[in-house]
Amino acid sequence: MLDVWIERRVIDSLPSIVRGRLRDLTIAEGRYVGSFEEVQASIEADLDADGVTPRRWERDRDGS
Repeated sequence: MLDVWIERRVIDSLPSIVRGRLRDLTIAEGRYVGSFEEVQASIEADLDADGVTPRRWERDRDGS
C-alpha cells in the first residue's frame, strides 16, 4: 500500500512537504520514500527479490 500526504508549513513562503510511505501489509512493515522514482525502485527491488520476472507496468484494463 502506498500512503501519500502533504504537510503544509507554518510560513507560507516555504514549500509544502510531500511524504510517502510504502507498507507491506503481509508482514506489517513499512518504509518511507522521498520520490515516485524511489517508490518504483523499491517495488522493482521487491519483485526482483521474489523472482517475479518477466514483468511490465500497465494501466487499468479500461485504459484509465
